[in-house]
Amino acid sequence: MRIPQAMAYAILATLPAVYGLYVAFFTVLVYAIFGTSKHISIGTWSIASIMTGGAIDEIIAKEEESKPTSDTQLRVQIAISLCLLVGIIQAAMGILKLGIVTVYLSEPLVRGFTTGAAVHVFTSQFPKLFGITVTRYNGVFAFVYTYVEFFSILSTANPTAIIISVLSLILLASIGEINELQANKGWLRKDGEKGKKLPLPSELVVVIISTAASYLANFESKYNLPVVGDVPTGLPRPIVPSTKYFGDLIGNAFAIAIVNFAISISLAQTYAKKHNYEVDSNQELIAIGNSHIVGSFFLCFPHAAAMSKTAVQEGSGGRTQLASIVSSLVVLIILLWLGPLLTQLPECVLASIIVIALRGMFRQFKDLLMLWKASLVDFLLWFVTFLLVVLLGVDLGLLLGVLFALVTIIVRSQRPYCALMGRIPKTEIYRDISHIHGIDELSGIKIFQSSSSLSFINAEHFKKTLYKMVGINPQEVLITRNAIKLNENKKASERSILTSSLFSKYTSLSEDTEDPTLSRTLPQNVHTVIIECGMFTYVDVVGVKTLQTIATDFEKVDIRVVFAGCKASVRNALLTITSINQSGEIGLDRMYVSVHDAVLSCRRPSIVSESSVELAESTMSS
Repeated sequence: MRIPQAMAYAILATLPAVYGLYVAFFTVLVYAIFGTSKHISIGTWSIASIMTGGAIDEIIAKEEESKPTSDTQLRVQIAISLCLLVGIIQAAMGILKLGIVTVYLSEPLVRGFTTGAAVHVFTSQFPKLFGITVTRYNGVFAFVYTYVEFFSILSTANPTAIIISVLSLILLASIGEINELQANKGWLRKDGEKGKKLPLPSELVVVIISTAASYLANFESKYNLPVVGDVPTGLPRPIVPSTKYFGDLIGNAFAIAIVNFAISISLAQTYAKKHNYEVDSNQELIAIGNSHIVGSFFLCFPHAAAMSKTAVQEGSGGRTQLASIVSSLVVLIILLWLGPLLTQLPECVLASIIVIALRGMFRQFKDLLMLWKASLVDFLLWFVTFLLVVLLGVDLGLLLGVLFALVTIIVRSQRPYCALMGRIPKTEIYRDISHIHGIDELSGIKIFQSSSSLSFINAEHFKKTLYKMVGINPQEVLITRNAIKLNENKKASERSILTSSLFSKYTSLSEDTEDPTLSRTLPQNVHTVIIECGMFTYVDVVGVKTLQTIATDFEKVDIRVVFAGCKASVRNALLTITSINQSGEIGLDRMYVSVHDAVLSCRRPSIVSESSVELAESTMSS
């Protein structure tokens, strides 16, 4: 698998096939020295290749008028410069302990991105299955332009290429299905554990058969069938990559560095968990970065851990990187002696290998059904990222996908879920009254909970939601009271009517009022609002001021606000900022260890208590 895919992905990166073999040999050896994963297989990867090809095409477009070298030489120079720059970025991130940066690439985003990128990979190879050469488009709507041109020249398709492609696809798919069926069927070892069956090398079988047929039947000259061409023997002489294109490549280099590492560390962690060992994300960054840096001196282009090759290596019983080293020695034999035998390999066969290798990525469409049922936000993140990558290109689509992910985080933080809590009968447990039936909502006490920390992002939403769910807006109550007093001063004759309305407003003795300004009545006997702070991991200055405002506003309508379950950091923030502002709305007398403590105290106002203050002080000192 390593040899055919290496050659295919080199062509996908717009480079001669032999450069894929360089990647398959040199980078494996470097990673085996520095890496912490025992199972991932480093080498060419379809997404890295398509992104590399796009970056090369951007520079080529700028250099068209004054190219100092041939097109192939220029592409190689750009590719190795990009590889060096990617390696420097990854190694620097590892040294600075920035392995955690990949947490910003959530699983739905990464899977949506890789599926969208797989569409571009398929699009670049689809014309080759028909023996057609189309212009390589990049950027916005490149996907659309490619298919428009393809269908406009479909009449020029090469029948021989179509026949070979169909036969290759059938053979590759059939052997692939056989390998998958056998994946869970192993032979029993003497110790009773299941052994591994070696998968059939479908790509190698197809390459050997098609190359032999092409050589014997002379497909290139008789049927005008594009073939791989010259594959030079020997190892490349090391050269120093040029820094000339660093400025133009920096954006693409960052995107490739992050995406390659995200995929590689994801695979490494998956197999580490499966085999009960740990990988170091920062060391992995350094290892993959070093493989890029060293590889760039030996004509390698950007690469990563490949899912299919890793699965085959693990499935065949590989337990350490020694398995990768052994497979790279096979590549070395090809490079030193057998390379010329592959010169007649049809390009449509390599295209078939790439298309079949994309099956795993296209199966990720099944994620949508699960995400639709589980989380609408994650569904949108997957689908929007996929559309952005397909329509706008791999690099721009990834950037906008990350921005969309950040927007979803901000939106969800800005409007967190809030609930009123009640007590489960005969317990000290309090839960959301809308989710559990039979919960007692305490008389005269409202318990409010927000499922997020309190900060400037959601402070206003927190206050409005609290007022709405408690059923009291202190500011509106005060406005109404002031209006009533003003009217009493102006119209003494209407005092009795207004007094009657006032009683209807606050004691619910009358239900006949039709005045809309008095329709929001104060719930009868509400004397305490408990804010459950257990969900708060932090509270910023705006959040503290919001809590102060809430406490002050409710005090003006004779309702006490207290806080329960505050973490030490939250409690200290509340007390410190209140002390600095010299405002007494929030003190230890308002803080309780648990909701139940607050409820017991608020039901016995005479005890409000020295005990609660002592308890809070002892908790704070501990």
